[in-house]
Amino acid sequence: MVSRIGLSASEITELAKERFQEERSIDHLEGWFLAKEIMRRCDEEFQDEPDSIRIAKTLKKIAGELPLWISDYHLFAGTQDDSFARSYALINPAFTVDSFSGYCDPVAVFGDIDPIGDITQERIDDLKEYNNHTAFADALRRAYDIAGDSTSEAIFFIEQVTGHLVPDVRPLLRYGVQGVKAEIRRNMEAETDEEKKVYFRAMDTALDAVLILADRYAKLAHKKYEAADEKDKPRYALMEETLRKVPGEGADNLYEAIQSFILIWQTMCLEQTPNPFAFSVGNADRIFETYRAREETDRETAAALFKHLLVFFNVADRSWAISQNLIVGGKSNTGEDMTNLTSYALLDAYFDMNLPQPILSVKLHKNTPRKLYESLGRFFFTPGCLTPSLFNDDAVFSVLQNMSGVSAEDLEDYAVAGCQEPLIMGKDNGNTTNSWLNLGKVLELSLNGGVSTITGKRLGKSDEELGYADKKTVLENIREIFYQNLDKYLDKMTACANAASEAIGLLQVPFLSTMMGGVKSGIDARDTKKQGTKYNGSGCLIHGLSVVADSFIAIDTLLKERPQDVDRLIEALRTNFENDPEMQQYLLTAPKFGNHIASVDDEAAEIAGKVSDMVASRKNYLGNPFRADWSTPSTHLLYGYWVGATPDGRKTREQLGYGVDPLYGEAHQGLGFRMLSNMKLPFEKMNGGYASHLGINPNYFKTPAFESKGLEFRDKIIGPLFYNPQKKGISPFYLYVNVATPEMLRKVLAEPKKYAPSGVYIVRIHGTFVNFLDLSPDIQEDIIKRLDPASTSM
Repeated sequence: MVSRIGLSASEITELAKERFQEERSIDHLEGWFLAKEIMRRCDEEFQDEPDSIRIAKTLKKIAGELPLWISDYHLFAGTQDDSFARSYALINPAFTVDSFSGYCDPVAVFGDIDPIGDITQERIDDLKEYNNHTAFADALRRAYDIAGDSTSEAIFFIEQVTGHLVPDVRPLLRYGVQGVKAEIRRNMEAETDEEKKVYFRAMDTALDAVLILADRYAKLAHKKYEAADEKDKPRYALMEETLRKVPGEGADNLYEAIQSFILIWQTMCLEQTPNPFAFSVGNADRIFETYRAREETDRETAAALFKHLLVFFNVADRSWAISQNLIVGGKSNTGEDMTNLTSYALLDAYFDMNLPQPILSVKLHKNTPRKLYESLGRFFFTPGCLTPSLFNDDAVFSVLQNMSGVSAEDLEDYAVAGCQEPLIMGKDNGNTTNSWLNLGKVLELSLNGGVSTITGKRLGKSDEELGYADKKTVLENIREIFYQNLDKYLDKMTACANAASEAIGLLQVPFLSTMMGGVKSGIDARDTKKQGTKYNGSGCLIHGLSVVADSFIAIDTLLKERPQDVDRLIEALRTNFENDPEMQQYLLTAPKFGNHIASVDDEAAEIAGKVSDMVASRKNYLGNPFRADWSTPSTHLLYGYWVGATPDGRKTREQLGYGVDPLYGEAHQGLGFRMLSNMKLPFEKMNGGYASHLGINPNYFKTPAFESKGLEFRDKIIGPLFYNPQKKGISPFYLYVNVATPEMLRKVLAEPKKYAPSGVYIVRIHGTFVNFLDLSPDIQEDIIKRLDPASTSM
């Protein structure tokens, strides 16, 4: 089939690179706005229909009316451009830490479009006003009303989660839309519950949308064929023929599977426009290997085709469709390695294209083949190249089975949603970024009688209300006060988070639900009354571990050595050490997490375990536990901005520690000691995931070839971290690295044309990689600081 394109692998690759440059030249996005206008019209046209039917019929209208196009460089038809706005704060150069206010405004996205053509400001304002008074907007505002002042200074945030799922596209690829529709109709006929019968009908209707897209693109491909020169005619002829077949029918080869996947993904995102962030592919090598093998497509050609798939995930000038994750590698339920030729073809595609999206993740295990590590060496040791996130299957399997109750037969189907959250593909609505907790702010309020040292607002109970007469008694009981206050804030956060989930649940997703268990259950994946997916939970991203641990130990140290300075400490914190720099210096010399010091490492482990248990004791909208997620996707900056000075010596508004890592500058004994501190943490309780970053100096790796450097990376980094025999209990299971030095990145900023002539220099920012040059100065500086060479010296 591929041979009929009439192009070599290198020519297919050149088309992909031209297509990416074409995409990066787009500096405006209006498709989502047009889709929202269609939704508004359909709200009235289908107002008498059940919500799920109205939404399904609306999706068909969007698929039929949105402007579509095929360029001179497309090998596959389809785009994500119409689902996203130019919005995401952390990759917006204009972003500043002090401007962030959470995700509470249901119509904030309308500020991300400028008048263009016949889309006037009046049209924008009119649609914004309409959306500001929908049932969803009203429900979301009620969720934030519950929070009161708690979100004003980031004690916690909540979020209405749109994406952060791993849909299972395999049945649609294998049986085609018609095959899945047939199963839906069989299940509908057998169903006696009238609500479920309606929902089966909604899914059946929603699937028509992708068929409409395929038909419209086929007609466009025919027009391109008629106008093309002889060299390009075979490409457009194959495109049209394929679109006449898939995704209506099942795919029979790799080209058909990729085309089918792209249109399915496009439709899924359109259903939730705007900004369905962080949908993820799952194990793409397992999904596509079946189709590659049918025609024995060679590795080079497969890689060339996958390059077009990767370009599809990049939206406009800053690749706005962030945190869509694709994973390769890993083991089966019975322990066999599952890498295949497609695994390596995908890696080849990623390395050659070096695009900001989609995220690349790699599953590792004790029996990962040497060849895979050799293939990874080029990523880690090429300056400005993307580096994959790494996951330890041996540990993740245990975490999911023990903490999330995942059945043994489902373990090999875990994948990563968004940055690093482990979910079962097609079976798990983890609602992963539903709540965000700031331990640093809770500590500040606990020390200061519920009063913010930043604004002077009273946000919690006073010392007297808690039964403490003086600050010495407060410090002596700081842990008890901290956990007591945290308990109250968790109750409020849970109520707000569940209310936000109920708000987004009003926006049903019948198309997505066909890939999340709905074909069997007849229940929407977002339903907050009935569980439509096999597994369900809600996520809580927890910030400030190292700051709180270091602070507790600093307080202990002061009480032991200088008990007379208790009031002096509180005053120094209140005034941000401005009048007492000696006190700050004293606090900075107290033991810090990350240096293999038993007292503080044990403290961090106790905090992580206890807070994880407290989070897991909270129940979501369906009565399932919240999942403790110790990750901070640059929100350690945002939340640190709202935390006053802390007893570890950290000053007001400075960042918190990143994920479970030591605070920048506090781990100075090198990588070995840092890993020993890390191994104390209770990873078995982090079933929502966690974040950990190493900034690696490439000069520590001496072998010349990329392949041997990959093996050296395995032996120096992965082995000691993931498979250390000294680790008791479940081992660490996630890591990302930036193999760079602060000096290297500062050179890139100073002379971008010299060090990044393509305009792209990829670095990691939590679970996603981005173009370093696209970032705001705040985020650029944070990445440079967190390279933290003293903490990773060898």
